[in-house]
Amino acid sequence: MARLRERSTTDLLILLIAGTICFSVLAAGATVGIIEIHDPSVDTTKAQGTIGDVINTLIGLLAGFLAGRTEVQRARIEARSHKDETDGAA
Repeated sequence: MARLRERSTTDLLILLIAGTICFSVLAAGATVGIIEIHDPSVDTTKAQGTIGDVINTLIGLLAGFLAGRTEVQRARIEARSHKDETDGAA
């Protein structure tokens, strides 16, 4: 819980959206699986393709999120080291 308090509102919103999409994809995948088991003659290729597209989009979203977080962290470290250098020189 403490880790959530350290995150910005934007981070929490993105994680909430990603979690919602993950839950929806899991529910859709389970539904398609149940349909395949219950009635194998039903064509579910379009549903499977859509679920695959959503998973690819989600992976891209999370990769961009992590890249942005890495950049923010790198900038903080650089700012902190720059501040330490100027404090040490004074």
